[in-house]
Amino acid sequence: MLQLHEWQTECLHIWARSGYRGIVNAVTGSGKTVLALSAVKHLEIVSGKELRVKIVVPQTFLTGQWKEELKRLLGAKPADIGVYCGSRKDTSRKYMIYVVNSARYCLARHILSDISGGAAVFLIADECHHYGSAENSRIFDFYKAIAEDAPYYALGLSATPEIVNFKTISTPLGREIYSYDLGRALRDKIISRFILFTVTLGFSRDESDEYEELSLSLTKCLAYIRKKRPEIWDLPSALFFAQLQRLARQEGRVAQAASTALTLMYKRRTLSHMALARPLCAVAIVKALPAQARIILFCERIQAAEKLFKVLSEQYPGQAGLYHSKMAGNARKDMLERYKLGVNRLLICCKALDEGLNIPSTDAGIIVSASMSARQRVQRLGRMLRRSKDVKRIYYLYIENSSEERELVLGLNTLENSVPLIALRYRDGAFYHAEYERLRGKALEYMSDHSHSPRLRDALSQNIGRALIRGDFLLSEPACRENLRLAGSVAERNYWTSVLYIILARLDKLN
Repeated sequence: MLQLHEWQTECLHIWARSGYRGIVNAVTGSGKTVLALSAVKHLEIVSGKELRVKIVVPQTFLTGQWKEELKRLLGAKPADIGVYCGSRKDTSRKYMIYVVNSARYCLARHILSDISGGAAVFLIADECHHYGSAENSRIFDFYKAIAEDAPYYALGLSATPEIVNFKTISTPLGREIYSYDLGRALRDKIISRFILFTVTLGFSRDESDEYEELSLSLTKCLAYIRKKRPEIWDLPSALFFAQLQRLARQEGRVAQAASTALTLMYKRRTLSHMALARPLCAVAIVKALPAQARIILFCERIQAAEKLFKVLSEQYPGQAGLYHSKMAGNARKDMLERYKLGVNRLLICCKALDEGLNIPSTDAGIIVSASMSARQRVQRLGRMLRRSKDVKRIYYLYIENSSEERELVLGLNTLENSVPLIALRYRDGAFYHAEYERLRGKALEYMSDHSHSPRLRDALSQNIGRALIRGDFLLSEPACRENLRLAGSVAERNYWTSVLYIILARLDKLN
């Protein structure tokens, strides 16, 4: 049997009691694939029929990961695994992996054929929140045609299955039967410990003026919509946005106002995503982290990612890679391989990397810009939090006094009291933290009083700045002294000496 965590065992019991159907809401990196393949093993025992497994994924690269896991965890033979996407159209294999774009036109037919042939079917919908749209939901067309007691089983997997048209997926897959969030995964030590840095940025003067002008126009537009359609006003943000899109497709003044509101929202988001401070801050963080650190930098727009890649490539020749959906498939694959192998230690990417991809060796993640979607936030965190012994660092950049700031606060509610949170402010090339400035002053005063040379004081002062950005000042005194003892160079010793001064100041031990 596969080795399961306690949550996975509990979840499988609930899934069995729910008639072997249901949707599991579990944070990325917690073991959803292992859960699903354990369900396969269980059904092979209890179904009493030949079992056909259908796995649906949203993107092509996930087919390779599922193939490897089927072989590694279930001992499946390569001849028993088929893939259905693009020009490759395997059929009638025990384990079939479909990319949803191709599955729309055949999966329902294949499932009905297997059931009518006397087999049992187990549908695994990976990242199932993708399958509620009108086109993608065609994969579920078989459901109305099967008998109530048909040997059909289902498991939906997602880090955040909440979507506007949830019923579209919950009818064929089952209700949401289990939730396993980031806080629980941290407490259970299933994902890596991490420090979360929120970094406040500001607009330039011109950006601020433009944002304020757009916001004023948007406020007037939304006030008109609220007057004419008050019933949609108190809906959750995702549902409100969906209703706004629906209104925009109609005719009349309200439709025109809804269309204008959507355009203004898009312009504001673009202005925020492309703010001049974002790449400057991201590069400053990279400079402050250890020279060997492996870092993923997330951007919301391809244009922003390409701009950041150019800057980092100039400063770190041969160390940066770029990954986004507009690149050729072979180029994207090559970039990921170079990052996994350590040829590149910096990977700048867009939404194409959000879901499903296993990136095990990453020290830090910089979310340079982000969608307002809580789903993408969780996915991006999950890329870096797969279990390792090291503490990870996550940096979340956001624009102060913008809608992004309000959304960020809401997104952090589930992390409250679960992780160390350091709130930084970035201005004019420097990072600030009020309490840390007090500790810095005490440490520098101590160094000055104890006759350190000016040259050494300057070096220690620079390192104290790095300690803020790295979060190492949160270490215990014994842990810092051990790092100092193990330091292999003068630069390392100076760094950990600086950190020690800050820690002693924090503990009020500098006399």
